[in-house]
Amino acid sequence: MKPQIINPKVVASECCAGLHPQNTMRGFEFCLEAGVDGIEFDVHLSSDGHVVVQHDYHLNRHITRDGSGQWLATKGPAICDLTLAELKTYDVGRYAPGSREAKLYPDYTPIDGERIPTLDALLRTHRDAASEAALWIELKTTPFDRAISSDPQDLLNAVLALVEKYDVVTKTVLLAFEWQVLMAARAACPGIGLDFLTINPAFVKNLYKGKHNVEPGDMYRPLDPAAHGGNLPQTISAAAEGVWWGPFIADVTADDIARAHDAGVMVNVWGVESNDAAIDEALKLNADALTVSDAPLLQRRLG
Repeated sequence: MKPQIINPKVVASECCAGLHPQNTMRGFEFCLEAGVDGIEFDVHLSSDGHVVVQHDYHLNRHITRDGSGQWLATKGPAICDLTLAELKTYDVGRYAPGSREAKLYPDYTPIDGERIPTLDALLRTHRDAASEAALWIELKTTPFDRAISSDPQDLLNAVLALVEKYDVVTKTVLLAFEWQVLMAARAACPGIGLDFLTINPAFVKNLYKGKHNVEPGDMYRPLDPAAHGGNLPQTISAAAEGVWWGPFIADVTADDIARAHDAGVMVNVWGVESNDAAIDEALKLNADALTVSDAPLLQRRLG
């Protein structure tokens, strides 16, 4: 039996969104100062080809104000439809009062004037800090709505060019729900880390309700978990030579993680709530890494 993992890697979700505005430069700088093991953030391509750091496919009205300081009244344009200059006109340094984000992260510190950063700027800051923190970069693409999603290959090419430029290939883990982009990454850059993300199929169906022919399994193609008895980590290990499996915390048990370890796959559990009780339960899973929005809280729990 695998011995209990005492100290999982501490990965700061969305640049420590529980303490600083999500996916911002200040949040990234804080993570470097806090000495976390890894910093997770999401990337898209702007319409003029820049890799930008933002979670949602559209500008999120709960975190976005326009040039006049007004909150967006509705869901904003798709990130991939805006130029970098257009994206830079928006302020993402505060959560809207009463929003889900404000309720979820009551201890965050707003920073008015914070702009959507580029991956280039984050990697330059990482280099200048001489940091050893791993860069957990989620490639935000979806096979179910290409109109709002960066082209997977174009986004991958742009990200790889930057991590190679800053010589951080061995410090980088690419995450994606769309496994084909990770397979392409392995072929193009064998030394880079990969994290094959998974989510409950019912969640995917609900997320894209109203759209026809949404098959959650399409996220994993060309791999086929059915060929491995539905065993996701075995699929990753045997078919993709994967290093990491990234399940949502509600979808995984300690036995699942033990089986992943038996298959030679490390596990990064995401979606861990930032409170003592939730972290204590997550630690019982014996995962290799936990992704949390308040990374210092997990650091303190680990002593």
